[in-house]
Parts: sequence; structure tokens; C-alpha cells
Amino acid sequence: MGIYDLEKEICCILQDSSKIRDYNVKLWNEYMKINDEARWLKVENSKLFSQYACTETSLAKYKAEYYAKSEEPDSPERTDLYAKSGGEKNNERESSSASSEQIIPVTICKEKI
Repeated sequence: MGIYDLEKEICCILQDSSKIRDYNVKLWNEYMKINDEARWLKVENSKLFSQYACTETSLAKYKAEYYAKSEEPDSPERTDLYAKSGGEKNNERESSSASSEQIIPVTICKEKI
């Protein structure tokens, strides 16, 4: 009966070993699934940080434009005039002939009082 008990014990050990291997495979699969999810979350986190940075940049640009517009005079906001150096009227067209006249851009803004 000693041999039968030994065979029975070996059989139980092999079954336990098989259960342990199955459990290890199950744990490994779970680990791989969690690891893949962690990688995906890192990628999503990077995307969100990038999107946040773009949003912050857009917001800063909007604030700068808003501030610049709020500093401009109300009416008329900005008037661009082109004055010719020869003292000609602003709405006359420059002749196509070669001349020594230059067009000088002038910006006139009313200051807020």
C-alpha cells in the first residue's frame, strides 16, 4: 500500500501543478490586458495634454485679440489713408508713368479720453 499512496500523492501533485500553471496563465493574461489598458491610457493622456495645450494657446490668442480690440478706438476703429508725398488728394489714382512720387501709408487712430 505504500506504493499506491505514493502514486496517489504524485497524481495530486501533478493536478496541483496543472492548476498552478492554469492559474499562472490566467494571471499572465490579466496582466497583459491591464498593461495594454495602461499603455492606451498613457496615449489618451498624451492626447488630452496636447489638446489642452492647443486650447490654452487658442484661449491666449483670443484673449490677446480681445485685449487688442478693446484698446482700439470705437468709431471709426482704424482709418488707413494713403498720402502722396506731392500733396495730392487721397482718392486720386497714381499715374502709370514712372514718377518720383511715393505712396506713404498713414494710420490714424483716435485715442480714448
